[in-house]
Amino acid sequence: MSVNEPPTWIPGAAEAPDLADTAETVYGGLEPTGAADAAAPETAELDAAVPTGRPPKPPKAPKAKKPPREPKPPKEPKPPKEPKAPKPPKEPKEPKPVKEPKPPKEPKAPKPPKEPKAPKPPKPPKVKLTKAQAHALKRRHMRPRDVVATATLGPRTRLVRAGLSALGIAIGIAALVALQGIPASQQADWQRELAEQGANLIVVYPGQDSTGESVPLPVTAPEMIARIGPVTSVLAQRDVTNALVYRTDKIPKEQSGAISAAVGEGDLLGTLEVELAEGRWFDEASSNLPTVVLGDTAARRLVVGVGNRIWIDNRWWAVIGVLNTMKLAEQLDATAFLAPEYAKSLYPDLPISSIYVAAADSKAAAVRRVIPQTANPANPQGVSVAQLSDWYTAGLTVSRQFRIMSIGLGAVALLIGGIGIANTMVVAVMERRGEIGLRRAMGARTGQVALQFVLEAAVVGLFGGILGVGLGCFAVFLYTASQDMVLAIPPWVLGAGPGISVVLGTVAGLYPSLKAARVSPTVALRAI
Repeated sequence: MSVNEPPTWIPGAAEAPDLADTAETVYGGLEPTGAADAAAPETAELDAAVPTGRPPKPPKAPKAKKPPREPKPPKEPKPPKEPKAPKPPKEPKEPKPVKEPKPPKEPKAPKPPKEPKAPKPPKPPKVKLTKAQAHALKRRHMRPRDVVATATLGPRTRLVRAGLSALGIAIGIAALVALQGIPASQQADWQRELAEQGANLIVVYPGQDSTGESVPLPVTAPEMIARIGPVTSVLAQRDVTNALVYRTDKIPKEQSGAISAAVGEGDLLGTLEVELAEGRWFDEASSNLPTVVLGDTAARRLVVGVGNRIWIDNRWWAVIGVLNTMKLAEQLDATAFLAPEYAKSLYPDLPISSIYVAAADSKAAAVRRVIPQTANPANPQGVSVAQLSDWYTAGLTVSRQFRIMSIGLGAVALLIGGIGIANTMVVAVMERRGEIGLRRAMGARTGQVALQFVLEAAVVGLFGGILGVGLGCFAVFLYTASQDMVLAIPPWVLGAGPGISVVLGTVAGLYPSLKAARVSPTVALRAI
């Protein structure tokens, strides 16, 4: 029980003495600190004698003591560190050079006082322009319409002079067209006549070797020749030498009428340019039957026609066609052509007698040169080719020379026309000095003035070229009509005529145009 707590009254117990008295008795008033400490055991006994009503606390069990720690093993002593090598003494640094003292800065000159700005001049008042004036100021170059108008101004105002200048060019172009068209028409007419006479027809025969013996044509020769580019058609003829042709089997053998029998393989009608008088040529059906087609002379000698029978080599053959006269190969008119497939079964080993080759116009000479190597590559010398018409070769030579001469004459005529245009333009510049000065004074540049006169000369040349082409074509037409010839004008002449005249007119107008551009406006205005 604490000293400060009031004593608890327990029944049956004697009256407790007063706490204050007890304290005064015990302590006797305030005691020094040492006295209080001395009286502590007595107070403890008093507290123990006074009942508190609480059971006394059991004594605390003594704490178990921790077992003593095992002593740590002594640490091994570290080996002594090796003494570091002494550092070499540092070399003494060189003393820095003493910097020279900077010279004192010169004092800046005082800035001059700014001049007062001049007052801006007042802006001029804006002038309102019309749309046409504004467009004229913005435009620096002439419009194409204006260029054409100025270029045609001279020819339109001076028709007689421009017409005479254009006439000089027209005569030159007309001469060029006529001198090119007439030889071309003559050559076309020659080719037509030569084609009718077989100038484009080449005949191939078996040739001879160096010993003089005949070399037969290979079986593949017709097919190889047909592969040549300009070749249009091929006909291979195989003669049946021992076969005689009669009207009936009652006629004596001596009266055969000199009619031969042959087998024609290929396009006879196209190669020889012949037509049937009556009947038809062989087809797949009639080619395997004993049928025959007669030439014009053979039909007249036998006095037979389509539907009749004739006696050939002790056999009857039916006539299915009659040919007209062959202008290209008249020797075949007296021939009876046997059906190819049926004749092969009767005469299997017939050699090729001749090969007729039709080439394109003007290509016959080139075809003739390559036929020997094509027909028989192993022995080209064993192939004989018929010569072309000398008239055709001479005609080509004359036509070529005449064309060269005509180009020279046309060039001379064009030169004369160009000189006429240059002369006309020089005179036009001299007469129109006032116009040139007025245009220069109004702002026209030298290039615009020069362009005006160059285009004017080109316009005159173009007009002369068109007129010359028309005159030349008319002259060629009159000549061919009077000679009953074919009209043939080279197409390049029709296009080259106006082009040459424009170029010639432009070149002829260069000098006058440059002269006009150099005219001073002040000098030119004096001519007004």
